Amino acid sequence: MKKMPALLLLAALNLGGCAAVSHIPATYTPNPSAAQPRMLARSAEIDIGTGFKRVLRAGSRWVAAGTIAQGAIHKPVGDVLTLEGSHAHEAWLVIEGDRLVGFYLPVERGFTALQSPITLHFH
Repeated sequence: MKKMPALLLLAALNLGGCAAVSHIPATYTPNPSAAQPRMLARSAEIDIGTGFKRVLRAGSRWVAAGTIAQGAIHKPVGDVLTLEGSHAHEAWLVIEGDRLVGFYLPVERGFTALQSPITLHFH
């Protein structure tokens, strides 16, 4: 058996610690009207379960972009939100009532749920 170079072994171990962003197919229905952006009043730290966390910054602006079965989709204004696991994915918020329940992945046309939904506070 050949010896694995130390750097290659280290890289393989690091990749093993990153879980994939799992998602299910979701049918997106765009919002036909031009909604006014809403501003996040408080920062929120989100654990997406892949070993990476995200912070939604207070003052960030979000616009209602449409819906999926799991809730209303809000996409960032003037920014891009990504979720990271073994790959990076563009993500939009999925909100039901005032709770962030997960993310819509527009490229994959899928939904990924948060293990623990959190309440978001908008102005």
